[in-house]
Amino acid sequence: MEDYEIGADILGKLRAKKGSVKGLCLAPRVGNKKKVYALVCQTLKLHAALSHAIQSADLLHHERQLTLDLALVVVHDLLFARRGVMCGGWVKPAVMRHRDALRAALAEYARSRGIDTTGMGAARVAAAVAALEEQATPTLPRYVRVNTLRTTVDAVVQHFTALHAAHSPGACQYGGVLDNWHALQKGHFYRDPHLPELLVFPAGTDFHLDPLYKAGEIILQDKASAFPAFILAPPAGAHVVDACAAPGNKTSHLAAVMQGEGYVTAFDQDARRLDLLKDMTYRAGCRSVRAVHGSFLEVDPVSMPRVTHLLLDPSCSGSGIVSRLDSLVDVVLSGERNDDPDRLASLAKFQTEIVLHAMKFPAADLVSYSTCSVHAQENEHVVAAVLAANPRFELAPRDRVLPAWPHRGDTGQGLSDEDANKVVRAAPEDGTNGFFVALFQRRKAAKVETDEEFTVENGYLPTDDEPAYAGPAHDKPRFVRRRADAGDQVAVDPTSAPASADRRPPPRGPPRGPPRPSSRPVKNKEKYNRNKPGKPHTPNPAHSQKQRSSDRPATRAMKKAAAAVDPAASTGREKKKKQKRATKKMSIVSK
Repeated sequence: MEDYEIGADILGKLRAKKGSVKGLCLAPRVGNKKKVYALVCQTLKLHAALSHAIQSADLLHHERQLTLDLALVVVHDLLFARRGVMCGGWVKPAVMRHRDALRAALAEYARSRGIDTTGMGAARVAAAVAALEEQATPTLPRYVRVNTLRTTVDAVVQHFTALHAAHSPGACQYGGVLDNWHALQKGHFYRDPHLPELLVFPAGTDFHLDPLYKAGEIILQDKASAFPAFILAPPAGAHVVDACAAPGNKTSHLAAVMQGEGYVTAFDQDARRLDLLKDMTYRAGCRSVRAVHGSFLEVDPVSMPRVTHLLLDPSCSGSGIVSRLDSLVDVVLSGERNDDPDRLASLAKFQTEIVLHAMKFPAADLVSYSTCSVHAQENEHVVAAVLAANPRFELAPRDRVLPAWPHRGDTGQGLSDEDANKVVRAAPEDGTNGFFVALFQRRKAAKVETDEEFTVENGYLPTDDEPAYAGPAHDKPRFVRRRADAGDQVAVDPTSAPASADRRPPPRGPPRGPPRPSSRPVKNKEKYNRNKPGKPHTPNPAHSQKQRSSDRPATRAMKKAAAAVDPAASTGREKKKKQKRATKKMSIVSK
């Protein structure tokens, strides 16, 4: 009974979008995690058949104490599990009273899906319906990304090869580089031909108990989901922004591409999902990641002048996800359609806004935009709108954007044939989830504009009466120039700033007052007061910090010799030592 109640509670939380399938099923409060996870997954897959059976039998009307979520998990076991309903209490009798009506409703659903149920018993009908629903979901390979921050691809290959040699359950044999994913054989794993750090395993391979997964050395990530960071390819030491980061797969991939050097600032508005990102990146050893709770659209671009690369994977319809159970939640539980015109229009507007905001960063050179959608309204249409709104950016050439990948953008969707060839699409036919990636780069001509209004990036603009900067190069103030019409900023040399630009921006942070006096006592008042106005400084040779060797005070040996001749010349330290030795001798004599 407890497993059914927990399963029903998880379905309710999924309906309210309060977690993911794996996160809720693997929570500490779940005792039988494996059974509950399987129950929830199968209930989601067979949700259409179960809902039809419950409605046709009018179960909730006759058994008013049953909730919809509890009825779904219990009816699933009644119709599809071999052992039937495994619980006691009032739930089992309440459902068993309607067993015949539920089985008849399932047979009716099977006939509506084209299954001939003539001469078939209840078990065979249930098996045929389950097989039909399973075929409706494409079976994709299981992809594993090697976390190069903690290990190497060769080391991971040797690990799984050793498991196969030891005849471990579920272990696979290494088969080299996989040229065609259709050639994937059961019991073998391969290297991906497009992403060097990606390994390909048969569908359904489980890694949650593998020591490499627990140590963060391998990360379970779909192939298409690894495209954005690989295409953006920020160099080591770069400043990168991941605008919609959680749960952190792409963030950790960025850190690995940068070899752990540089800075990755990850933004997300959902505090719970941001906690998942923090846990994930910590386990993966991503020390260069800084998680920020907040909206990327509220960030002032001028406040991050060193950011050169931005990865944007904003919210989308998720219409391309076919191998993840979480994609079923929006469809079967929340009732959201991924092809609703109004929702697509709203998403496209938000996606265009976030890309244009990323292009306002002063040093932004490359901006990647990706979605897990197959709709052109969220993909090619957004790219066309961005290029029309900001001509200072263009699409990067194909040889920069995964040139060996054959599936490119759709033509006739707002992009020219040349531009459509520069973007990347993925689909289940390619062995991945549906995906789209575009890479924007700043035009070179945008860096030589001169009719611009100057504003400060760091420091302030020099006025007419101020001398030119003559300090060290690393402390030299940097200035930017901004176009008044588009807000595009370009770094320039401060010596080229016009003399008429004498406006100073307000200082950042709270106003600074005079320094507070120290509460510590001053040991040398003469030295402390020598630089004060009205107190002229007269150097004292006796207090000089740097004296010649002939002026240095007597050494310790000289002090001891003087003390032997004149005991009154002994220092305070010598007196204490003598007193300590005398006290020690007295204690020994007394004993």
